[in-house]
Amino acid sequence: MAETLTIIHTEASDGWGGQEIRIFSEAGWFREQGHRVILITPAHAQLQQRAREAGFETFQLSFTKASQAGDFFRLGRILQQMRPHVLGTHSSTDSWVGMLAGRRQRVPVLLRYRHVSTPVKPNWLNRFFYRTLCHHTLTTGECIRQPLIETLGVDPLKVTSAPTGIEPPPFPSDRETARVSLCQELKLPPTSRFVGCVAVLRSWKGQALLMDAFQSVAARFPHHHLLLVGNGPGWPGLNEHRDSLTVRERILFTGHQADPWRYFRALDAALLPSTKNEGIPQSLLQAMFAGCPALGSRVGGIPEIIQHNATGLLFEPASAEAIATVLVQVLSQPEAAQARALKALEYVQQHHTRQRMGEQVLAVIQRQLAFKL
Repeated sequence: MAETLTIIHTEASDGWGGQEIRIFSEAGWFREQGHRVILITPAHAQLQQRAREAGFETFQLSFTKASQAGDFFRLGRILQQMRPHVLGTHSSTDSWVGMLAGRRQRVPVLLRYRHVSTPVKPNWLNRFFYRTLCHHTLTTGECIRQPLIETLGVDPLKVTSAPTGIEPPPFPSDRETARVSLCQELKLPPTSRFVGCVAVLRSWKGQALLMDAFQSVAARFPHHHLLLVGNGPGWPGLNEHRDSLTVRERILFTGHQADPWRYFRALDAALLPSTKNEGIPQSLLQAMFAGCPALGSRVGGIPEIIQHNATGLLFEPASAEAIATVLVQVLSQPEAAQARALKALEYVQQHHTRQRMGEQVLAVIQRQLAFKL
């Protein structure tokens, strides 16, 4: 193996979603290659807890606007002590603190990761940050990379897309066995079938639209239930919305599930009806690896992984009617849906493995280190 690297990641978020899972997965891959990986997060962050349980070196910084000055000096001392080759930052607050501290401590490679397609305002501060302050930007999709180039004028050579990779577990059961097992777990009749969304419960993920779409087609598919897998700040409003629907008894909230794979294996369709912000969503990648038909809105990086009518079905965002249309298509034509799911599996096995993700990020780091020589 080449030079052993010391890599530090900072993350201000205290949640556990696609961004945090990507950090954790990538850190694990680099550690398996023999590199030293350190994670710095708020003390109460779920990433902090999971990293410590997994045996990673960790530090705790608040990464709030009020604590920025103190975090800058504390992070500077950590960098001075650890002398990392790479500092990777992930959210806004920790990125400004991290890049400024990293510059002061002369960290060789400063990487700013961008995971979501939220627009970056074309002001002078952002131009300074992405053109000058960080050495390189890593995005999870072209939908995030291209706006940085077009809106902020960032040199294309300073922005690389390294999509998230997935390492699926071995699947001990076929899809039918998984469906029957889920019927038993949920105490539903053995003839029950499922469609679902696996995502954090928040407004822009579109779960309310999905519930409306399901209500409009539920009579045509009397054995189907809608599963909303996940938790998050949107739960109270979504629960209230469900209670207003006539099919509320067929819409089930499962809460967060540490093992979402058994749900994907049991679903006739996995939908992600997001209305904004998506990068390359891990939820749909997991569905594809599980052999589950994938349906997603034309938002962010979703069209980068779903080729309409080839590896899945796309629909226009913010439209319950559009969701209902593709839902009817996939449920009324199961053989065609499974054919698309097979093509999707072939696609993700080639382009979205954890190994490929790690190799792409490592190649970026090695190029940046070579520039320093």
